[in-house]
Amino acid sequence: MPCIHCGACVPVCPKGLWPNQLYQALAQGDLARAEALGLARCGACRACQDHCPSALPLTARFREGQQQVLRWTEAKTRAAEDAQQAAERYEAREARLQAAEAEALEAKRQRRAEAKRRAEAKRPAEGGTDARRDAQRAALQRAMEKARAAGREEDLARLTAALAALGDGP
Repeated sequence: MPCIHCGACVPVCPKGLWPNQLYQALAQGDLARAEALGLARCGACRACQDHCPSALPLTARFREGQQQVLRWTEAKTRAAEDAQQAAERYEAREARLQAAEAEALEAKRQRRAEAKRRAEAKRPAEGGTDARRDAQRAALQRAMEKARAAGREEDLARLTAALAALGDGP
């Protein structure tokens, strides 16, 4: 027979539980409700089962329910631990990515600074003489002397114009 909800099991429970509601929650598969009703406190004393006019196997059902709740709780705990591990792995990955990005930016900054230093080293100092221009002037003057000595007026005119382009006259 099904539970007739007579309540005869309630006053005889030494733990103060409501066996009829526990039985109903377990029959519906509502483990959260059964746990909230205190299923874990049931000592399986059979007092409720002995007073049940429908002769329901309350004690056996409560033991099964306790095992189900235990497995359900363990599964929830495992799922929470898995979620925590996943969150930790995600945070560690994000930290690694941020560190790699910061490292790449620092390396890029250093490369740019080095390139700037090299460019400044190639640039002539303000107000100073440029060694490269001095070398060009000297080479042009030597070529002009050779052109004069050889009497090549066209070459001499061209070399004079090149020397003037450097900012010096003949």
